[in-house]
Amino acid sequence: MNLSGQELPNSQSNDTKLNNTNYIENEDNDTYDMNDIISNTLINNNHHSNHTNHQKTEFNNDALKFQVLEELPQQLQDYLSKFEIREIRIIKSVLLKGKKSFNTSHDTYYRLEDVEFEIVSVLKRFKEMLLQKNETVEAMQGYLMQSIKAELEETHALYMRRKNMKQYNIFNQ
Repeated sequence: MNLSGQELPNSQSNDTKLNNTNYIENEDNDTYDMNDIISNTLINNNHHSNHTNHQKTEFNNDALKFQVLEELPQQLQDYLSKFEIREIRIIKSVLLKGKKSFNTSHDTYYRLEDVEFEIVSVLKRFKEMLLQKNETVEAMQGYLMQSIKAELEETHALYMRRKNMKQYNIFNQ
């Protein structure tokens, strides 16, 4: 008898009558259990969208925010990025108009970088007011404009006092 490879003389491995496969049922099968776990995981985690359109929308929204905020100082970018893109555009517009109006009326030139910390404080108070009054950014534009101008007034007065203190300080004579 000539045996080649792994052939066994009396092997009947293809004869299913000799293999007891009746004990394998889907409920007890390991592969079935793994599939069951995977499908349960997908069903239970459906509140986190992995949908391509959702990811694309988030990415596009972040790209728009970046584009709108890129010329602002870093602290303002960081704080404003928490708002929706529509709200950011409104706030940025009011902020720039308020700064321009103040600079024109006082014949001065403050850059956003000069008053960045103060403006972020104004925006935090503005957000608090939005929540208290349950209003939209659009509805509270006037309040934001007044708040920005008032903060710029205070900052300007402080800078002028500091500047004049050096010139007119009676203790330096």
